[in-house]
Amino acid sequence: SSNDDDLRRPDPALIKLIVRAYQARCAVNATPSIQAAAAQLGLTSRYFAVLLRLAFLAPDIIAAIMDGKQPVALTRQRLARIGNLPIDWVAQRALLGFAQP
Repeated sequence: SSNDDDLRRPDPALIKLIVRAYQARCAVNATPSIQAAAAQLGLTSRYFAVLLRLAFLAPDIIAAIMDGKQPVALTRQRLARIGNLPIDWVAQRALLGFAQP
């Protein structure tokens, strides 16, 4: 509804999480191992793995987050705690509460 649209705005914590995810993706491409990449960014291997999964979100999900148009229930905490994030973009949209394009 339009009321929901009025309440939504860019979430700096959520945007920072996405930025960190892309930093993780770049780091893993530039180092010999996930452990080395995590160490380079000063992160635990476990958190680095979380970020790496988020680096493969569907482009429209990333765009919605950057524009503040993500579902109200999609917070930084919720996104970071999803351990079984599907690779499939349609499944990602369904899991995270995005309307199908």
